[in-house]
Amino acid sequence: MQSRHEHSNHHEKPTQAQIDLAMLFMTDLHVGSERLYKTKRPSTSLNLRYEIDGEMHRRSYLSALSWRAIMLFALTEGKTVTLHEMDQPGRYRRLFPKTLLRRLAWHARPDANFPPVAKLHDPNGKTVMLLTRSRLCGHAVDALHNLTDGPPVFQSLWISDIMALRPMLGIDLVRDEAFTATLPISAYLEATAMTGRIVGEPELSGLPLTGKTPSLATPSSSKVVRSVFDQQCRENPTLEKLRNRTIYDDYLFQDSSADRDGKVR
Repeated sequence: MQSRHEHSNHHEKPTQAQIDLAMLFMTDLHVGSERLYKTKRPSTSLNLRYEIDGEMHRRSYLSALSWRAIMLFALTEGKTVTLHEMDQPGRYRRLFPKTLLRRLAWHARPDANFPPVAKLHDPNGKTVMLLTRSRLCGHAVDALHNLTDGPPVFQSLWISDIMALRPMLGIDLVRDEAFTATLPISAYLEATAMTGRIVGEPELSGLPLTGKTPSLATPSSSKVVRSVFDQQCRENPTLEKLRNRTIYDDYLFQDSSADRDGKVR
């Protein structure tokens, strides 16, 4: 998968790549009550094989922040990043086959409200993750998941963070190949706010859904991540316009029952 970030000045409309980067730098993946990069097991790393402008790299990153920095600097310099492998050989394509990436990309349309495309789960635990659309040309996705201590959250996630859950925390996600969904993601979000958990489609039909979409609380990013984004904002004023943007701004949720601060009414 490839992506290219275009430069723009403060008079230009933000590109989708800039929107996606801002979204990803405004939030972190929390596992339990801690951010992923703080909860990792000692001496664990994520193996990656990727190209930047045709130059092949093989790296093992000890922190989830490392790949984020590599991607930021490569994309802001207008370079093309092509990912070939993450974690164990073959695992990346088992979780994210090209057919799934194409479906996620098709759902990445303005004001969309499509059904979830895929379900990832831990056969040995309670972790569930519903994927809705891609960001940064497939380097990230929007996901409804229950990895936090509190209620499930809906946020943009780096695919590298999802892949890092196995080597760094022992959460071995697999893709549910039998998963199908007909109801839009807004129905799952409303049901999550109503029940405090991610429910399956058969159960959705029995809930008194109103069609109002609540904004679930989203974990904020760390000071380290925000400082990198702040620096980018100083160099590119267009990014500053995106500081308060939320994941909900990219979906057609016509009747929201919550303010954008994540407080459900």
